[in-house]
Amino acid sequence: MNKDALSRRYTSLWTGETVSAALFASLLIWYAYRDGQWQHWVARIYSLGVVIFILIQGVFWWRWKLHVLKQGKRTLPSYVLRRYRLWRTINWWLICAFPLVVFGGAALTGQPVNSVDTWLGLLFLGGAILEQVNYYYVQLMYNSLYDWRYLKTNGRLRPGTVAKALRQEHLES
Repeated sequence: MNKDALSRRYTSLWTGETVSAALFASLLIWYAYRDGQWQHWVARIYSLGVVIFILIQGVFWWRWKLHVLKQGKRTLPSYVLRRYRLWRTINWWLICAFPLVVFGGAALTGQPVNSVDTWLGLLFLGGAILEQVNYYYVQLMYNSLYDWRYLKTNGRLRPGTVAKALRQEHLES
């Protein structure tokens, strides 16, 4: 892919992640407001917050990739990669804390653990896990001809974009 095409792709990716994060936050606020009982939304708010946190990491990632591309470089600064290594770990801690949030929310609100909130929270948490895997392990989103060619040629999923950069940094150090 040439530099202009790559620049357009990175721009569309960070813009898409920004719109997704804003849309999810807006819908959450809107529906919670309409429902009027925020205390019944503990798991949903938490898990959607995790999704949004990971999406924002994607926004910064693609902005950094665009910045590096415009400078004519190929790799991100090591301090940026260290931050993503830390975020990868924090994301898993946040995902694994979901049961504590559910039980804590139930204890504080008197809401049963087996509730609509918990099930919707689990659904949203599944989205967080997919985003985590997509960035930090293997690419799950195949939305370009280049991606589909890779899958067809190699017969396997591509490494996630952050995973590839973190692995490359590890090999160079």
